[in-house]
This record gives sequence, structure tokens and C-alpha cells, in this order.
Amino acid sequence: MNNFRLTLRQIIKNPAFSAIAILTLALGIGANTAIFSIVNAVLLRPLPYPDADRIMVLNESSGPGQNYSVALPDYFDWHHDNTVFEHLAATHKESRNLSGIPGRESERISCASVTRNFFNIIGLPPELGRTFSEDEDKIGALPVVVISDRLWQRAFNRDREVIGREINLHDQNFTVVGVMPSQVTSPQDTDAWFSIMRRSNNPAWMDRSHHPMIYVWGKLKPGVTVEQARAEMKAIAARLEKTYPDTNGKVYAVVTPLLENLVGKYRTNLTLLLGAVGLVLLIACANLANLFAARGAARAREFAIHAAVGATRAQIIRKLLLESFLIALLGGALGFCIAVWLRDALVALGPEGVSRFQQISFDLPVLGFTFLIASLTTILFGLWPAWQTSRADVQLALKEGSAGSGDPPSARRARDWFVISEIALTLTLLVGAGLVLKSFSRMQSLQLGYEPRDLFSARLELPWKTYANREKIGTFNKALLDRVTALPGIQSAGIGSNAPLMGGWQTGFYREGSPPSSPSNMPSADLEVITGDYFQTFKAPLLRGRTFNERDTKDSPRVIIIDQEMAEQFFPGEDPIGKRLSVDAGNDEEGYIMSEIVGVVPRMRFHAIDEMAPLPLIYCSMAQAQRTSLGLFVRSNMGAASLSKLIREAVNSVDPSQPVFDARPMLDRVHETWGTQRLLSFLFSIFAGLALVLATIGLYGLLAYTMLKRVREIGIRLALGAQPSQIRTLILSHGMHLLLIGSIIGLLSAFALSRALQSVLFEVKAIDPKIYLGVGLLLFGATLLASWIPARRASRVDPIIALRTE
Repeated sequence: MNNFRLTLRQIIKNPAFSAIAILTLALGIGANTAIFSIVNAVLLRPLPYPDADRIMVLNESSGPGQNYSVALPDYFDWHHDNTVFEHLAATHKESRNLSGIPGRESERISCASVTRNFFNIIGLPPELGRTFSEDEDKIGALPVVVISDRLWQRAFNRDREVIGREINLHDQNFTVVGVMPSQVTSPQDTDAWFSIMRRSNNPAWMDRSHHPMIYVWGKLKPGVTVEQARAEMKAIAARLEKTYPDTNGKVYAVVTPLLENLVGKYRTNLTLLLGAVGLVLLIACANLANLFAARGAARAREFAIHAAVGATRAQIIRKLLLESFLIALLGGALGFCIAVWLRDALVALGPEGVSRFQQISFDLPVLGFTFLIASLTTILFGLWPAWQTSRADVQLALKEGSAGSGDPPSARRARDWFVISEIALTLTLLVGAGLVLKSFSRMQSLQLGYEPRDLFSARLELPWKTYANREKIGTFNKALLDRVTALPGIQSAGIGSNAPLMGGWQTGFYREGSPPSSPSNMPSADLEVITGDYFQTFKAPLLRGRTFNERDTKDSPRVIIIDQEMAEQFFPGEDPIGKRLSVDAGNDEEGYIMSEIVGVVPRMRFHAIDEMAPLPLIYCSMAQAQRTSLGLFVRSNMGAASLSKLIREAVNSVDPSQPVFDARPMLDRVHETWGTQRLLSFLFSIFAGLALVLATIGLYGLLAYTMLKRVREIGIRLALGAQPSQIRTLILSHGMHLLLIGSIIGLLSAFALSRALQSVLFEVKAIDPKIYLGVGLLLFGATLLASWIPARRASRVDPIIALRTE
């Protein structure tokens, strides 16, 4: 305790030194804590389900970038044939309108149709009531629903009498039989679960060529590995391919652990960020090691006296390490506070729609990480200076004038190498920041094929019980568009069912005159079903032909519009207008129908860059293709809040029971697709900038300290006739020498980092000469600045005063 008090007194005695050291460490530790809090929340925190590591998500695929949902008959075969899963459940995500609750407006809720064994996979019992019985999970069963804890709280105020109560979902009454605990929101933030087997006799679902957004969840048997499950599912898929070559050709099953399915695509980015912020901490520690070494040299006489009166070398090292540890502890505490302060900014920068990014917290593991980092930095920046100081020559240190004597060559070399390492690490981070910033810039400038500015979007889910045919849907759409376009400030409006960045619907097709292919070999396209002034609202000009009009009805010949990509790929050198494609528009019991191409529009990007490979586009008229999941698009320069209010009022005037949800500017949806890249580029830039500042300060500190140690030498040089410019050159050349060595080492590590970054870069080469040249010039400028001040000060040394002082 006495040593601790003496150490604390020493820190207080030198406030400037202590403040610089604590702040430097706080920035390094705070940045590391902030990034670790994200990694902990997203990648390390276990899922809230028993044996979550045994829960898998399965889908089908026909190759890299060609993943899709599971055909229901394939699920039945998987369920029957597999021996590796304890339970295998089918899930289908959807949304429905909850209405008829006294005192509450209608609202859209997220739902999932599941097989009853889905709850066995989750492994948590309901907190109230029960889940589906066997009789309730079959064709023709009574309509029952299990609701989430948050829906129970939000809509029913945790009323325990909710069990047995009927609620209206999409104009159909369901009996509530259970409430799941708060941990259960799978799949994808679900608020209500229905039996999927009640609808399993749907003819479209029983077609193996249809993949109706069904995903399979499985729980591995104890002792079964993921690799064993993948091997068996591959064998089952191969058997299905032989049995059903037309629909299952080249189709295989993909088995992914649940946590990997949720956050796997963020793993590389977060690992890179954790590595980058670790480099910043190393730079800070190198800085502090030099700072503590210089301070130790200045206190050489103090420690020589300690040694002269009997202090051992171990005692001196322990005293210095205690000072380092206390500095690190204070820096860690301040760093933790900085990280907590930055929490909201980290959440805002993260990708939207990923709940684990919104659950960043500074819990015990994060606090433990901060303490571990603080302890580690004690060794990184404290041990070498303590070792050097304890080796000082007692007799030499006690002599008068020793304060101006030179350091041992080994100490000078070590300090130089600390700065060289700072330069190398800074160059690496600057190159990485340059690459991700250029990638982000390319992503932002990507041609979307439409103008998202001043474009507002909102979603609606029409109950299929009420809107059971195209006539009723068409009446609703026309009434809504008439009311919206009549509003002041509205330039145009349109409706789409599978619009850009709002879901997706793929279909197969083949050209008239070509032999029909099996579904597994048929080319695919994104299918969008539209009405109103859709293209005008998106500012996507018609390139050829015409748009849909009132003559395109359910009874008239089928017509479609294609995009430029499809025209170039499937009609090279031809005019596609008047040509025909066989397309399945998704109408129940219709299948593939020959449809005439009447127009061509520019290619529009419908999916986020990291979602899937872009496909050609086919547009159908909503008068000829039935859809109840709708997106309303309005072009206006009005504010988002005003537009949202006007749209809700317009919808309410057409159908008061119809809720509007997910109403926001289209530009927000575009920005949302950049979420991961935005987080990576912003934080990489911050870390690189911080590294540059620390390295510049470190170089300046080294040269300033070296200049003070060489005052006598400089005085002699000037007395013997050296010019001030030669003295400046002497100091500047030292700085440039360190820059050269650091740059050579840094280039090698930058090449390695560039290759590691290649998988997250968009349209940017890993080795970009312009970025390397720009980083080189920036480091040269920083080195010149850091070297010039000590060089200028050295050139102004008065030789008489310098020699008299010595």
C-alpha cells in the first residue's frame, strides 16, 4: 500500500506527463473496447436457446450466389430420409394485419408459419399456454396462433386471459393458444406463429419447381457434427436429383449454423476492424514506451540514489511497472468511459435490421476485456523502459552533468525501432483506410437505374380473404392511386409488389421457339408486378415500346416489359418488341404462359450488392398478376413525416382496417444496403487518422529527445563551423531514415492487409498504386512536419551556452 501511495504521488507530481500518457492510452483502449463491444454483441454472445450450437438453418442452392428457399416436397423428403437431425422444421415468413382489438388501430405484425416441431428446436417452453397440438398441425385443422411476449405486452397489456381469445389476423379469426417467452423471436423478429401444415395442400407449394420462401430449421442429434449433417444432406439431395431430374437437377442442400446464418456475413468486417484497432493500440504502446524510456533516463540520478542506498534491480523494475500499471488502469477507465459514450454512434453506424447490432452493451465480458487490455499494455509499454532504467550505471548517473550525456547505443536503437514500427503500422492502416473508402465511394456512386432522391415508399399487406381476386385488388389500387396523386405536392405515384430493396420474387422463363427446359435448367429473372405511373415515379425512362395501359386486363393477351439487361442477353442484335417469353407470373394454378414483350426499360438494381448476383428483370401488369403484398411509391419533395401522414390518411379513406408500415424515403433503403461498408470505412478512417497522429507525435518526441541529448555535440559542430542548414539536415535525415525503413516494412504488411480486404472491397483492386502513392505522400508530409520543429530548434542552438551548460 505504501508503494501504491508513493506511485500515485509520483503521477500527481508530473501532471503534464501523466495526462499525455493517460489520454494516449485512453484513446487506444477506448477504441479497442468499443470494437470489442460490437464483436461481443454480434459474434460472441450466445443465442438465447438451449443447445443453440446444434440449431441449423437449411436452404437449397444451385451454385455460389444462387441460394434460394426450399421446395415443400423437398422438405418432406429431407424430414423422412435424414438420420442426423433430432428435429427438422419448415418455416415460412410473412406478415399479417392485426385488427379488431378495442382501443387499438390495425397494425401489421411479423408472422411465421411453422411446423409444430419448430418449438422443439427452439427448446424453450411457452411462458403461458401451449404450442400447437398434433391435431392442430395438419390440413384442415382449426386456426390457432401462438404469440410473442412483446405482442402480448403491446396489444394485450399482459392479460393472462388472452389464452383462448380470438384475434383477427388478415380478416380471419385465430384462437390464441400460447405466449412464447421474450427470448423467442425467431425466425426474424416474429410476433405470431401459425401452423404451416394447415396450408400444405396448396397446389403451388406442392410443386417441386416452386420455392415459396420456405426455410428449414434443424436441430442436430447429440454428437453429430455440422460436417456429418452436410455430407448426409448432400447425399439426400443427390438422390432427389436422380429421382426428379427436371426440378432438382444441380440442386443441393446448404446447412448453416444458426448464428452463422444470422451474422456470418459481418464476421470478416468485424475481424478486420478488431485487427485494425489492435494496431492502433500497438502504436500507442510504442509511443508510451519511448515516452517512459525518456522519462526514465531523466530520472536516472533518482534511481541511482535508490540503488546506492540498497535498492535491488528487481525493486526498481517493480516500482516502474507499478507506475505503468496505474497509468494503464487510469487510461483503461477513461477509455471505457469513451467507449460507453460512443455506444449510440456505433449503433447508428451499424446495419439496420440486424437486432444484435442494436444490442451493444458494456457488460462483464467487455469490462473484463478492458481490464485485460489495460494489463497487457502495462507490459507492452512499461517493461522495456523499466528494464533499461534499471540497467543504468550508478557511478555515471551520480556524476554532475550526466543529464546531458548520451544514451547507450542499444537504447537509441530500440527507440528508433519503436518509431519505425509506428510508421509501418500507420502506413498499413492508411492503405487499408484508403481502400475501404474508395470501395465505399464506388458503392455510393453505383448506378441504380432509378432516382432514389425525393422518392418515398410505404408497404401494405392486403388480407387475401378480403382481396381474393384481381378485381378487388385492382379496385383498391386504383382508388388509392387516385387519392394519392390528387394530393398537393405529389408529382407521380405507382405500386409494385417486389420493388427494389423490398424483397424479391424470382421466376423461370424461356423464349418462344426454344424447347422448354426443366425448371432446374431454366434461366431465372426477377419478377416485378406493377401498376400506376411506376416507371415515371422511379424516373426510369422507357427505352423502347410502351408501358402497361388499361387495355392490359386479366382477359387480354399477356404482356410483359423487360429490362435492358435481358434485351442484350437474350435478344442480342434483335428488337425484342413483339417477341414472346413463357413466364410464370405466380398466379395460382396458371403456371407458364406465353407473354408478349411490349417495352424495354433501363436495368434497375433490385438487390443489395452483397445479397445475390443480379438477374434480368421482367415486369408484369398487376391487372394480369395477382398480388396482395404491395409497395406504394410516391415522388414528391415534401418531408418524410408529412408524406407518411398523407399516405396513411389516403389508405385509411380507402380501407380503414388496412395499416401502412415501413414508410420511409427510398434513399434510406439505399443507405441501409451500405450499412456494413459504412461502418467499416468510417471506423477504419478514424483508426488510421488516430494512428497517423500518434505516429507523428511519436516521431516528433523521439527527434526532440534526441536533439536534447545531442546538444553538446551540436554545439561543438556549430563551434567548428557547421552551418545551421547542415544541423537541420542532420535531424531531418534521421527522421527520413526512419520513414524509409518503416515504409519498406509497412509496404509488406500493407500488401498482406490489402489481400485480406479484397473480399469486402467493391470494384477496387487490392493493389491500387494511387492509394499507395497518396499514403506515401501523406506520411512524407507528416514526417517532415514532425522532423522540422526539432531540426529548426537544433539549428538555433548557441554553441557557447551549450558548451557552458555541459
